[in-house]
Amino acid sequence: MTSHRRARSIVAGVPRCDATRGRSYPLLVRSITLRALPAACASLALVACGGASARTAATPRAVAANPVADAACGAATQAAVAGATLQAARRIYGLELESVEVREDRRQVENYGPLLTAVAAGNQAAVQEAVTALVYSHTHIVRLRVTRHGSLLADVGGPYILAPVTGVLRLHGRVLGGYGFSVQDDLGYVKLEQRYVGAPLILRREGRRVPLEGTIADAGIAHAGLVRYAGSTYFAKSFGARAYPSGALRVTLLSAAVGPSRKACVAVRADALAAIGKRIWTRFIFVGASPSSFATAIGGLTGALAYVLRGPHLLAGSTRRPPAGLGHAGTLRFHGLTYSVRSFTATVAGASVRVFQLIP
Repeated sequence: MTSHRRARSIVAGVPRCDATRGRSYPLLVRSITLRALPAACASLALVACGGASARTAATPRAVAANPVADAACGAATQAAVAGATLQAARRIYGLELESVEVREDRRQVENYGPLLTAVAAGNQAAVQEAVTALVYSHTHIVRLRVTRHGSLLADVGGPYILAPVTGVLRLHGRVLGGYGFSVQDDLGYVKLEQRYVGAPLILRREGRRVPLEGTIADAGIAHAGLVRYAGSTYFAKSFGARAYPSGALRVTLLSAAVGPSRKACVAVRADALAAIGKRIWTRFIFVGASPSSFATAIGGLTGALAYVLRGPHLLAGSTRRPPAGLGHAGTLRFHGLTYSVRSFTATVAGASVRVFQLIP
């Protein structure tokens, strides 16, 4: 199994709504050599197409000044930037555990007749054959294992797998055994993080570095705080993940060191997430993906709403209509939530557009 096949992008997090008809629909997008997945009309704690977006767009309201929120971020600047980096990296991992495609793969495993029949009969050879067929049948599964009464019957797929999904196999209501699968391997995760977030990272399983291309080779990098790497100073921040089939996996990311900012921490965080969003846009456009694919993906990756406008015309967006009076920057209220607005100019098919990111 090649890493090209394993490195899939699960980036759909909020639905993309048709700019002219206001309906939501799944969309298949391609980014770099990675395949993005169809999006369901779900919110990920944001505004869903079928819900708030079906209402008339709210007029932005000025947000009252808050002495605490508006205070200079100062010494907390580095933590704010690192937190934004970590947020995006964790979202990539989280979508490997729960997404439309993960649910589809779960149903496929639980309803695959040859597998259920083989497990019920205790035929290990037939189980191995069925598991192999599932892994290599153009599903998103990169590794699958099946157990019966605590005994392993089959385990097929590549090494260094993360984000295991587990469940129970039943036939006519009777429990036959259990299964565990993953739709992503460590290398695929690293590739996604490098393309979309771009922070140097190291993966450790049970405290030992996972030897993967594209990761930090220095196993002595601290889990948190200021560190030196490749002659530069970074700030390390980590989150816990799960290895396959079990065990702890720790992901440590390095954010470039920054000095104290006079901006509020919320603005510092918004700037950092907006920079990641712009990086994602650049990657998508580089491979010829449409603005709508970017609008679909950005919510899952950074939590932002996105709108692409050519003059007054909406080319793509996270909701049917953008907020009325949307400015190039600042803060606004939209459907009861407060957003920091960031935007940049770009070119699509030879035409100038402006890309807006609304960061909650």
